[in-house]
Amino acid sequence: MLGEIFHIEKIMGACEKIIYFLLINLFFWGSNLPLLLFFLFVGISQAGTCLPLFLLCVIPAGPALCGVFFSMNRVLRGTETSAWKDYRTGYADSFLRKLGIAAIQAMLVWIFWTNIRLFTIQCPAFVPALLFILLFAVSLLMTPDLYLLAARYEMSIRDIFKGALVLCIGQPLLTFGNTVLLAFALMLLEIQAGICILFIVSLYGFVVVFINQKIFRMIEE
Repeated sequence: MLGEIFHIEKIMGACEKIIYFLLINLFFWGSNLPLLLFFLFVGISQAGTCLPLFLLCVIPAGPALCGVFFSMNRVLRGTETSAWKDYRTGYADSFLRKLGIAAIQAMLVWIFWTNIRLFTIQCPAFVPALLFILLFAVSLLMTPDLYLLAARYEMSIRDIFKGALVLCIGQPLLTFGNTVLLAFALMLLEIQAGICILFIVSLYGFVVVFINQKIFRMIEE
């Protein structure tokens, strides 16, 4: 009898976690309807072709990604409450700061991409082209670090960018892991958007928080 009760409790706990992940995912997409519509009707493969539109659609994802990372951090620590309360706290706290980070990052990506095209197509020059390619790559690679920091700490926008840059360059293995995870998530969205859209963001957020927890624990100590 006790074994059956224990078994039922384990099943109920697993169901609660599944529902929690599903709700966090739904809250993310509900906060990012422009990005969701872009993925569904344009496709991630067209992001480079429609870069200005894509960057405008992706700006609201900054605070939303903070909400996901905040919630997944609570799951790992075993301190989660309800999906809505956790997501809202991570999303709404310092909302304008998180939105500003996303807007600045989008602007940097646009500037670097424009200069890449300038120095590779219109006025070919190897050194400036290489410089802006590296800057463009770093501005993308530091994405998880930016919103992990914004979700966990009360820091200025400048300090968050500095911290994300240090983590991106100083922890190449984590940067590589974060990049592979993001590329895999985007690939799944492109291949099976209808199915993957239900859980992909919360699963991505959980794995990113999990593989980065050691370095953040070291920082806090």
